Amino acid sequence: MISKAQVKFIRLLHQKKYRSSHLLFIAEGSKIAVDILDSALKVHKIYATATWLAENKHILENHKDIEANEVIPEEMEKISALDTPQDVLLLVQIPESHTIRTDNHAKIILVADSIRDPGNLGTIVRICDWYGIKQLFCSEDCAEIYNPKTVRATMGSIGRVEVIYMDIKELIRDSKSHKSYAATLDGNINVHKLSKAEPVLLVIGNEARGVSEGIVSLCDDTIMIPRIGKAESLNASIATAVLVDNLVRINES
Repeated sequence: MISKAQVKFIRLLHQKKYRSSHLLFIAEGSKIAVDILDSALKVHKIYATATWLAENKHILENHKDIEANEVIPEEMEKISALDTPQDVLLLVQIPESHTIRTDNHAKIILVADSIRDPGNLGTIVRICDWYGIKQLFCSEDCAEIYNPKTVRATMGSIGRVEVIYMDIKELIRDSKSHKSYAATLDGNINVHKLSKAEPVLLVIGNEARGVSEGIVSLCDDTIMIPRIGKAESLNASIATAVLVDNLVRINES
């Protein structure tokens, strides 16, 4: 059973200001929970159905220091931030801020400029994880990484990719070791024709407006995905996947 006080506290964490003040965020779903438990993130508490607790007993054996609370489906509905509650909900500690260290040896530095949709940002984090990109740099007006919708969209990759909010103009100015590209619809460089393997800093822009003019002006050049059909544009996360895949292919060839 879960107390009314616990329900109230967890529901407060649906809001950004309480996540920030308590340094906790919510992660829901079995795959996400298992991935986070296996990551460097610190889990504060577990709330799960009897079925989930039984099925994952072997995993919990390695985390006896974490308080695990059994809840019934009706209780999970009260604390879930999702339209369809899952079998498990974690309270996870938000890592403390630290000095930003850019991996200048990384072949690809990925930067998000004003990505506002939580689903897009979460998917971009997942793309980073797929291609082995350990850091994602975000402008300070991007969606919050600890928003339950963003966390859900990462599908557990939030535990393996460091998401850093900062002045991305400063990052681009300081990244002398990487060729910087702003992704635009009419970029000067066709990513399919890019053949030179070199470290790249890639900026992905806002869903509606693209990369801001101030950021484009700081980049060495613009890059584009050639349009063959008649679609007006690509979703930001889809564009990220296409561009990163091509850059990885070039660097590995």
